[in-house]
Amino acid sequence: MQQITEKLNAKGLRLPPPPQALAAYEPALRVLDSIYVSGQLAFDDFKGVVPSSISPEKAIKAAETAFLNALSLAISLLNPEEKLQLIQVQGFVQCESDFKEIPQIINGASLLAIELLGDQGKHTRFAVGVASLPKNSPVEIACTFKVYL
Repeated sequence: MQQITEKLNAKGLRLPPPPQALAAYEPALRVLDSIYVSGQLAFDDFKGVVPSSISPEKAIKAAETAFLNALSLAISLLNPEEKLQLIQVQGFVQCESDFKEIPQIINGASLLAIELLGDQGKHTRFAVGVASLPKNSPVEIACTFKVYL
């Protein structure tokens, strides 16, 4: 994971501490060689509905932040010699009903994943628009990872 830290530093980013659950669920769960990360928000850094109260550009940054929260949780479940492969990103964007650029918002998470994990960051994905998200977050990201040596 040293390589991920170095790539983050080069971008002026950091891996946050693993977020705590907001209710009665596990933020991340490891089952054999798979890690399932519950929906992650950008927390208090970003709030609002795209594009009426938060710009698409800021929502893209929120998607990056939410992915970093998911990655932090996944890394916290690894043994030192293990690595991650991202399998799927599930993206939700709190947006106006006529906003059609939903995939571009979630692309913030996808591009960051590929940048940080290389070929192991290529993944399947879905991106949907929703009327509301917890804590008025513009984005929520859930991920599935595979663990390998």
